[in-house]
Order: sequence, then C-alpha cells, then structure tokens
Amino acid sequence: MAGPRGRRLLLEIACARNPKLEELMFSNLIEPLDSTGRARVVVEFARSTALLEKEPTTQLELLLALRESVDRAMYWQAPDAEDKLLAQPQVASALRPLAVAVSPYCPDWWVDAMAPGQQRVQPANSPSIEYQEAWQAGAGVRQWYSQAIADETAAQTYIPDPAANYTGMWWSTPAHYSVPATTRVLDGLGPVALWAQEDTQTPQYAVSYPISLIGPCRVLEITSAHDYARLVEKYPMRMTRSRFHDWYRVTGSVDEWYIPHWGLIAKDYEAVHLTTAAYLEGATKRIPISGGSTLMAGWSPDVTYWVGNCAVLGGRPEEWQLAAQGSNNLWLAA
Repeated sequence: MAGPRGRRLLLEIACARNPKLEELMFSNLIEPLDSTGRARVVVEFARSTALLEKEPTTQLELLLALRESVDRAMYWQAPDAEDKLLAQPQVASALRPLAVAVSPYCPDWWVDAMAPGQQRVQPANSPSIEYQEAWQAGAGVRQWYSQAIADETAAQTYIPDPAANYTGMWWSTPAHYSVPATTRVLDGLGPVALWAQEDTQTPQYAVSYPISLIGPCRVLEITSAHDYARLVEKYPMRMTRSRFHDWYRVTGSVDEWYIPHWGLIAKDYEAVHLTTAAYLEGATKRIPISGGSTLMAGWSPDVTYWVGNCAVLGGRPEEWQLAAQGSNNLWLAA
C-alpha cells in the first residue's frame, strides 16, 4: 500500500469511518492545508485506525475504496489535492498504522495469480465485442504498435518543454479493440472490471462476456512494481517524446520514458496479469528502470491483457446495472 493508489485506498477507508477526516479533505480541496491542518489529518488518521481496530473494515468497503482510488488515477494532469497531501512525508507516515489495521482483511484475490473464469466488460452503449475481430489479439497488437510508432514520430515536433500543453498516447497498455482485457469474477458482485477500471466514465449499464481459452496460454504474472520494472527492462520500447509532457505532469520527472513492447512480449507469452496489490503499489508513480523510467499507466486492478490468440468469446453475456443502494452505487445483475 506504499504507492499513490494504495495511500488513496487507505484514505477512502478512513474517511468512510471518520466524518472529521472527510471534512479536512474537503478543506484541503479548497485550499491546501498548512502545517496545522496536516497535523490535524495525522490525528484523525489515528482516530480512524482506532475505529477500524474496534470494528474491522468489510469486503464491500474495501471494494468501494478500491473503486475510488482507481477513479482518481490520472496520467494527463497533476495529481489531485488528496494525492498531493498523501504524498507528503508526515501524512504518508501516519498512514502506516492504518495500513496495519486494514491489511489482515484485504482479500486473497488481491495477491492471487490470474483466476479461471475470466470475463471482459464493456459499457452497454459501446460497440459489441461479439464479433470475431474483437478477439484477434495478434492483429490488435500489430495495429497498436503501428499507432504507437506514429504517435512517437509525430511527437518529435513537440516543444521539449515538459510544461508545454501537449498530450497523446499516455498509456502503457496494449489498449486496442481487438486485444481483450479481462478480470476475475467476484462471488455475487460480478467482474472486478465493473468496480475498478482506469480511465472510464462509469456507465449506468454494462455487459460482461465470459471467455474461453484455446491452445496453450502462457501467462506472465506481475505481482509488484519491481516485476513491472523487470518487464519493461526485458521488453523495452522507448517512447520519451510521446510520453514526455503527460508523464511529467503526473510524476514531476523528466527522464527517458519506456513502456512494455507488446509485440515482443507476444512472442513469449499469450497474456500478462497484474495483481491488485501490484497495481496499488505501482500505478501513478515513476518506476525507475535501467536507462530511464516507466509508468504503470492505464492498467487496472487484476487486469489480464491477452496478446496471443488464445482468448475467445466463451458464453452468454450478462447485463449489469449500476443502482443506488443506501449511500452507495452498486453493480447489480440487470
């Protein structure tokens, strides 16, 4: 939980139990807290920890906190007021007892390898993925590569001032219509991607599609930020100019920027799975590698990207609806 998304998850859990802490976060949103305000945050974190030790967090609270943390992951602008506050050493240190209180109740699937029964989620108003071209991962990776090279070439003309107002392909995933991205299914709750998916406008309705696997499927497991760094070092693709401005905004760093070369990865693996724990540790922060840095940008908790042609549509889709249940919006079978 040491990364920005892990810290934000802890904040959301603490605020759910402590209205005074939530009030301080609202004040920080209006104007950054001074040293006195930050000291009050530390006190309220201690109070939240005591509350959680008396009445432990629930699985639903953890899932909702995960959703909120993922929703606040941004790679095209500076971190928001809460993330900036949580990154300050005094405040970050105060989160450690809270992490100790929460960690025993984190579900096993946050650290588990890719689960069977994967499903792919699409907003109900998005193009259907019931067509063959939506599952041709090999072709999708090749098209992704062509677009990435075109974007990097076009970015050569950008002003080399990191604060200049340029943007482009900020993600480090093989995001493409033909490259399936899937997650496990949670009992009674549906696929993880319904609840926690980066860079999405939460729809009111969604559809989940079961997948089937054909042939051998070699899955690379990414269980930590260190694993992700090793992935990029083994399969590097230098994308400094196209990522230069966006990734400076989110990290404040100027460096040689690399992403995974998905075309090379596809020669050795059919899929890459990122654990939720690795996401919470690594997303939205600069990850040093040999010769530069990388960013875990555009990933989501428990996501598996299928870069080989072994994942196909495997069953009847299921419809989901986002509905108000008490003070929360929950996904329910439609």
